[in-house]
Amino acid sequence: MSTSYKKYIKNLNKVSKELKKQPLEKVDEEVKHLKKCFDIAYDNNCFKLYNYDKEVQDKLKLKMFSKLTKHSASLTFLAIQILAANAIMSKNNFPKREYYFKKKCGIAINHLRMKDSFVISEKCKGGYKLNGVLTWASGYQIFDHLLIGFHHKNSEMEVLTKFKETKGFKIVETPKTFVGQALNTVNIKLENFFIKDEDIVSSNPIGNYTKNKSLSKTVHYALYGLGLGALEHINDEKFKKISKNKLKKIKKDFLKSSNGEELDKIRIKLFNLLQNIITLSMIIDGGKSILKDRTLQRYYRELIMFNANGLNQNIKTLFIEEYLNR
Repeated sequence: MSTSYKKYIKNLNKVSKELKKQPLEKVDEEVKHLKKCFDIAYDNNCFKLYNYDKEVQDKLKLKMFSKLTKHSASLTFLAIQILAANAIMSKNNFPKREYYFKKKCGIAINHLRMKDSFVISEKCKGGYKLNGVLTWASGYQIFDHLLIGFHHKNSEMEVLTKFKETKGFKIVETPKTFVGQALNTVNIKLENFFIKDEDIVSSNPIGNYTKNKSLSKTVHYALYGLGLGALEHINDEKFKKISKNKLKKIKKDFLKSSNGEELDKIRIKLFNLLQNIITLSMIIDGGKSILKDRTLQRYYRELIMFNANGLNQNIKTLFIEEYLNR
């Protein structure tokens, strides 16, 4: 095991201890508390996985989500975004990646999976003018930059820009949510918003984003981390042992799989398992489990947050089929 790997794990354990001291029920609701947690992880280099080979990155990502998610799924949600932004820059050999690696970058690219173009572009001197509405851009006032997805002719493109209001970039709404309000998720209206050619990160045929997303295991890692947290709050030893073994089996399944369709099916099994574990744990605890300062009720909401976000039609269909076939 390399020295850098050991150092990363040491830093991760340090971060986990620091996060445990935070008012975690408020981290889900107030941006200032979530920002503090994010900065703790950021300052301890938890998100610098681009320094490692792909295989090592995956191992460390699983380690990270196993440690962080039990404290705050909202933090993990932001971690997913900055890891994705960094990975996209690395994969495309973006010339300015070293500059942006030093920034806190979020993403607003999920709309690229849709058939319609939510953000359109017009080529102009030195760059592009963007028009449209970016929905569900998380991490406002936590991230300082944002990776924006847009369409240009037959291509889907990604560009980095500052995550703040400026000419042509207007925050139009901050939706109220029943979980993850601290994510400060906003909708952004772009009106002839100018972006520079030099900040274009990628250009690929339409459909590239959906193809790559189907092979990602990031949500599996996050859900697994939530499961590990839930195990710590089970007050029935027999139920805890059975649940631990079931979670361990699904972990083996998604780690060995490299098939997009199979990974989608495993994701559904993992969600259903966690829903059962969390719900039954709350039933065992009784009425006190719904108190605002209790962890299981937060896990229940966070589970929905992870699995309702960024779903394509295929996964939605698989969920329905699984339900009908019970």
